[in-house]
Order: sequence, then structure tokens, then C-alpha cells
Amino acid sequence: MHLPDCLRRSAARIRILMVAAAMGATIQAGAATDTLQHGPFEIVATGRRISSGTFPNQGGNPFATLEVSSYSLRWRGREVDVPGLGTRFWRVLRLTDAPRPTLLLVTRDFTLVSEKDGQLQVQPVGSGSNTLAEAQWLDSRAGQPGESLMWGIEKSDVASGSELRGGRWLRLGSLRVLDVKTMVLHKIEPWVPMRPGEPVTSVSREGDEARAFSLGGTQYVLAGSQYDYARGRGHVHGLLLVDIASGKAAELRLDRRRMPFAQVADIDAAWIAHYFVWQRDAAGRETLLPRPGAARKPWLGRLAMDSSGTLEYRVDRVRPALLDELRRVVLALPGAALAPDWIDPARGIDGNTLRVGDCVLSLLASGDSPPDEDYGGVVSVYAPSLKRAAQASCNALIRRIASTFDAELAAGRHERLAVLD
Repeated sequence: MHLPDCLRRSAARIRILMVAAAMGATIQAGAATDTLQHGPFEIVATGRRISSGTFPNQGGNPFATLEVSSYSLRWRGREVDVPGLGTRFWRVLRLTDAPRPTLLLVTRDFTLVSEKDGQLQVQPVGSGSNTLAEAQWLDSRAGQPGESLMWGIEKSDVASGSELRGGRWLRLGSLRVLDVKTMVLHKIEPWVPMRPGEPVTSVSREGDEARAFSLGGTQYVLAGSQYDYARGRGHVHGLLLVDIASGKAAELRLDRRRMPFAQVADIDAAWIAHYFVWQRDAAGRETLLPRPGAARKPWLGRLAMDSSGTLEYRVDRVRPALLDELRRVVLALPGAALAPDWIDPARGIDGNTLRVGDCVLSLLASGDSPPDEDYGGVVSVYAPSLKRAAQASCNALIRRIASTFDAELAAGRHERLAVLD
């Protein structure tokens, strides 16, 4: 229930790599082929079955297979062969808002393919990212960044699965941003340059996901952190402001006590817009500045649903004593009572298993005591081992508990138990 976002993303990458390792499997006879015309190009999708790669750790059948699609590309009837990559790709994506027919070939890296003045243009882009083929529109959500996009070896439809649109500015991996309107590819260095003779104390980016985009479309924002050399323990956090035209990045430090956040994922466009404002300097360049008088956002919990549909309410970066307050809120519900431990009823009442109607709830406090200042502890409540008939009602109960407890947190009642440094 408490698998961090970074581990979930790592697990997804491992699955992609496992399937990629299975690509040497023999294509079965009668593989289905589909084509789609895009200007002078023809996208060819071929379906095939490969080893699922799940044996023995995730499946008992060594002969299990998985249906996937692989792609090739023809230009005016001639197959496109990319040096170092060959003629087969994970995906061929149409940039439908480009001024001329343009395609993005996806493997572990990216390649741009188009036609200019009657000549085939093949431009390696690379990725520079540890997430394989990963991209993100910087302006697809009302001018703000959309979700990161990832492609792997999977089954896809040549028509619906080959269109890539949503904005003007497309980040490709770590080191490139494409202006789809002009087809200019900008080189990016998403780090603060080292200064000779000085220690490296600037923050390093926490992944490649853009958190915000400037109003004029000149800069995007990454989250970053660095070991706190001044204190000799813990970490400092900041924002990296990446200027697209120059490709250079500048640093803006965060005061985590005045601008609290539990996880780096909390630093999104709305969080940044609350605490900061875009302004132009005397030279007309956009810059991000702390917003004067910005009120401190309340410390709240979060709801998360696992793959089985079980809902969990959790409060991050808190001290274990907050569990007593959460237990008090649950026991105040009509019909609520302490119950025997749900894992081992013979242990009797442990204080962390409660029953409310047909729902058995489990309270949990995890993390160090006192909590580590970088990560804090976690306090949560969820309904384990749900029968499907009770899942909807128990999830509704968890939402009710979350609403009540968030109201207490928003009022500042438990501020002393938050780990804000």
C-alpha cells in the first residue's frame, strides 16, 4: 500500500525492459499487418507474439506469449533505415500539428523524420533520460505541462495509437525541446553549470518532469534537491528554471517550512502558481519570483487506490503520534469500535484494527521515530481484505474519514506533528 511513486515508475521501466529482452522471440506465422498514409510516408504496423517474459517470477508458464506491435516506415515506397537503429521501431508517431508531415520514431531514443524540398530528413534526437522513451507536452493543459508520456513494446492501433498532438512545445527526454510550430529542436542543459574552484551545491533535478510553464512560453520548471552541505545533514530543495532559447538553467531555492510539500510530486503547476509569480525583468526576460503575501497552504492527507480497488487515506511527513488523532476520528463514527487484529485474531485487540459497520479498518504508522527529516513518517487508514460487495461502501467510508481529518489538518490542529523541515 505504501510503494513510493519512484518505485512504481521503476517497476514499470523494468517491465518494459523485460519485454524488450524478449524481442528476440520468433514471430509467429500469419502476423497481422496494418498501414496508414501520412503525406509521403506510410506507417506499417505488424502484430506478433513474443515471450511474455513473466516466467518464472511472475508466471508459471514458460511458453506464455504476449501480443505486441512493431512498426516500420516507408517514404515514397522506400523503407526508412535509421543508422544505428535499423528499420523496426516501438512506435511511429505523427506530429499532426507540424507545418509539414513529420514523424517521431520511438525506440529507447527518438528520431525525427520528415520531408523537406523533396528530400528525406532523418534527425536523431536521443533521450538522455533514464526512463527510456519519455516525452511531455509543456503547454497541453491550459498552457501548463501535461502528464509525461512513455512508450514501450506493446500492442497498439496504427490509427489511434500513432497521433501525437496536444501543444506547441514538446520535451523529448532530458535534453531536447521541440517547437512543433517551427520544427526547431532546442538543446537543453537542465542543470546549473559548475563554477571552477567552487563546491557543487546547486540542486540536481528530480527527474525530467516539467512542473510549470511560463506565461510567455519561454521557460519551464523542474523540481530539484541537493544534500544540505551547510548543515551537514538532510536535503535542500529548489526549482530549476530552464530557458528554452538558451538551453540554460537557473536555480531558485525553496523554503519548505513556508512552502510545505510532502512529496516532490506535490510541486505541480498549481503549487508553483500559489507560491510564485512570473514577471519580466528590465530586459524583458521572464523570471519566477516568490508571490508576495502568499498564504501557507494547509497540510493535508491524500487518497490513493491500489490495483485491487482498495482505497487508502494517508498523511505523509508526520510523527507517529498522529495515529492517535486519526484513531480518535474513526472511533467517533456511529457504530465504530475497536476490533481484534485482522491478520491474527488470536492476538486480540491491538488498537489499530477498528470495525465500522461491515468495514474492518486498519490503521498504520510507518517510518522512523523520530522521523527522518527527508522523508518523515506516514500515518494511514484502509480496509484490508475487502469482499467485493463491501468495497464501494468501505471506500466511501475512507473518503468520509479523509474529509473529516483533512478539515482538522487544514485548521492547523495537528501542526506540531508535521515534519516540515
